[in-house]
Amino acid sequence: MDDSLALADQRQYVIFGLCDEEYGLPIGRVQSIIRYEAATPVPHAPEGVEGVFNLRGQVLPLIDLGWRLRGEAITPTPASRIIVADSGLGAVGLAVDRVHEVASLAVSEIRPAPQAALASEMADAFEGVANYGDRLIILLDADKALPKPAFTSTGVSQEADPDV
Repeated sequence: MDDSLALADQRQYVIFGLCDEEYGLPIGRVQSIIRYEAATPVPHAPEGVEGVFNLRGQVLPLIDLGWRLRGEAITPTPASRIIVADSGLGAVGLAVDRVHEVASLAVSEIRPAPQAALASEMADAFEGVANYGDRLIILLDADKALPKPAFTSTGVSQEADPDV
């Protein structure tokens, strides 16, 4: 088979860990990966939003992806990272336990996520699952798994009541 055809049948994902599970986020949505830093809390932020942080002059919301996907907050360690990703409405920081690698997965190896094993409110967030070596990777649908930013670069809620 032609090498260009083989590459066309591959997708690249950033593989990261939350607790003992491994997830994949399409690399095209990832802007950068940085060391974890604590966020500045924002009053009345939605659950799972740690606050905001400054990345090269841009104020971004920091989302605890452990809370969003598993219902339990990550416990930051020296291995913890922030994945800066495009959520569709702008960049967000995603706090994760660790980032492993960038992996190329064969499209033919991606299987639908078993719906019976997923919480109904997050079922759409998963593109599928794939075997990668001896590991099972849960692949995220970036458009549905990534939260919409609750804050603009000014730190004000996008859904704020203009009359307040």
